[in-house]
Amino acid sequence: MRSEEVNVVAIMYPKPGKHDELSYHLSELTRHVRASEPDTLVYYAFSINGGNEIMVVERYRDQDALQLHLLSPHFQEFGGKAAVLMERPYDVKVGHGILRQSVGVSRVRY
Repeated sequence: MRSEEVNVVAIMYPKPGKHDELSYHLSELTRHVRASEPDTLVYYAFSINGGNEIMVVERYRDQDALQLHLLSPHFQEFGGKAAVLMERPYDVKVGHGILRQSVGVSRVRY
């Protein structure tokens, strides 16, 4: 039986004046994810709501890959740094698979 892919969306709420610092730590986390988590299929962030929020989009090969990410030293370190930079804990939504009726498009440019 094949494990189902896992999608995660996290919304972070930086304190006033802390957006850039939180973004920096998030970019460091992203570099670690890229280098050491081959089963993390998608991982990127962007600002929303005039920079008052940061949205992180994640996709994992399966639940084990998500658990590996959550337990990784780089994620744990990020959590400690991010906690003092946020107004409140981030919101997280988790889902599985992709809606059959939706069409997947990926044209990411760096």
